[in-house]
Amino acid sequence: MTLSSDLLKQFARRQSIGSNEPGATPLIAFANEDEFVSAAVLSDSAELNDILERAINFALPNANSTPEVSFLSLSASLESILTFHRRQDEYKILPPEDFTELERDLKKWLKQHRVLAHEPGKRALVYEKFRELNRFPMSHIFKIFCEYYSLDLTDLWPVIGKHAEWPLTEIRHRLVHGDPFPSRPAEAMECAEKHLRWVVERMLLSVLGWPIGRSSVSFEYLANGSLVHGWRNERARFA
Repeated sequence: MTLSSDLLKQFARRQSIGSNEPGATPLIAFANEDEFVSAAVLSDSAELNDILERAINFALPNANSTPEVSFLSLSASLESILTFHRRQDEYKILPPEDFTELERDLKKWLKQHRVLAHEPGKRALVYEKFRELNRFPMSHIFKIFCEYYSLDLTDLWPVIGKHAEWPLTEIRHRLVHGDPFPSRPAEAMECAEKHLRWVVERMLLSVLGWPIGRSSVSFEYLANGSLVHGWRNERARFA
């Protein structure tokens, strides 16, 4: 499977789902669109291209979505991009046979532990989490991705960080789990959604092999917008 040129053009145009009209500001200049499509770097793996296609579809704007819904769709795109990257290498902390041994020993230890010795139901819930212990955290994969592609996001709202500092992943966590925000002004949510979109678009351009400097998410292009410079004030409004 390969990505269709139509999907790549939709992405380049920031074309809303279900619309034939391009976004207000295309991601790639129309004059460069055909070059972008023909130069797109794709995988030899149908499975990986399928993951990348989902990432692009999640990143397409939807004119009917609220900032919250759009934010969640972009979050799904970001995680799909990281899955695309992770599937090309081995991101397990321990080899399967070593982790199986560790898992067996941990179960024996927990069965004897004072807190869980007489709580088989709770032990079972803990056991269900074991497989997560052998996976690199999303934050670590994100850092590896940025290093691999030399992706600079220092001008944008941070994706990862301490919960109290409201990185974009914390907003995603609150939305997914239905946690109430102490404060969630509409303008702050809209700003967070814009920054996550720029992050995701830079990541996708990196994967597709297109120079970010030749897009509307370059440092130079975004430097003229107030949303780039005002994110710290908007982030403070979430606290």
